[in-house]
Amino acid sequence: MNTEFVYNQRMRLFRRYNRVFYVRFSRLNCKSLKTKDEREAKALFKKIQREALRGKLAFLERKPNLTIDELFKEYQKWAKDNLSQNTIARLDRILEKFKAIIGSQKNIGILQYKDLDSYVSICKQKGNKPTTINIEIRHIKSVFSWAVSRQHLKENPFKDYKQLKYHKAPPKIIEDISNVDKIFSEIGDNKKYRLVFALYIYTGARREEIWKLEWKDIKGDKIIFKERKNYEELEVPIVSQLSAILDEYPQTIGRVYIGNIDHMGKMIKHYLRKAGLGHLRPHDLRHTFATHLLNEGVDLSTVQKLLGHSSIQATQIYAHVLNKTKKQSIQKLPY
Repeated sequence: MNTEFVYNQRMRLFRRYNRVFYVRFSRLNCKSLKTKDEREAKALFKKIQREALRGKLAFLERKPNLTIDELFKEYQKWAKDNLSQNTIARLDRILEKFKAIIGSQKNIGILQYKDLDSYVSICKQKGNKPTTINIEIRHIKSVFSWAVSRQHLKENPFKDYKQLKYHKAPPKIIEDISNVDKIFSEIGDNKKYRLVFALYIYTGARREEIWKLEWKDIKGDKIIFKERKNYEELEVPIVSQLSAILDEYPQTIGRVYIGNIDHMGKMIKHYLRKAGLGHLRPHDLRHTFATHLLNEGVDLSTVQKLLGHSSIQATQIYAHVLNKTKKQSIQKLPY
């Protein structure tokens, strides 16, 4: 049985089944001390801790010497291998705007809250919505958290920067479910977009998830979305309505939708307008999917799983539906 001696939250001394002592520096990084003697192992471990502390203190004394432009270039290089194309495209726009407002040659070591205040102020002047500004704040903070992880900074200068507060309106949805048939009617014989709309309305998938979906991921009675925002696979059962539409298509290889992702979204928006629902966006079909499930009595936790939300907090945007359902339910008291 492994014996483990914890001296701090990150570095640990432990003994394996072979009785040899090891030091765990992280989950995937262990080093053997090549001794079975506990006293010797503890002495070696303390020596390693002292050396690690000296290195940490040296880092804390070091002053950052990167400019904003240099940091962003390094981050963008890392992002190419670790983030989705859509996220990278959005990040590039945000970082270019940040450089234009704050200055590309400013040293990252002297950044303060007032710099992000200036950025937010310009965004407001441009008429950006609070939701958009908050997304940009999150991305900027994540870049500087990454800089800390790469030891370019001692701490994130925007770590506790607060997002904008605003009144959150309930998500827009297709209220009258008869409009779903109306949209299918407007799409008519265009099989390509008939299937895209069906995937939106019967799975609640995001635009990029539908665009990247491959035929091989449609298996029996379920669809597996692999290329997702949080990189976790999501299985969604195929309802009978979607199954009937899928039966119209030959199961080939490659992607289900062949074409440009932006054009795909524009075409669905076009059919929404034709059906008299021009106030809706394609993403509102995801909200429609979730809202009508809740209206039919499906619990929030199940809706969370179907949407692929990693946290129940993300699904709380539909709380107004639950409140309405509770109101209706309490009227059913038999006394």
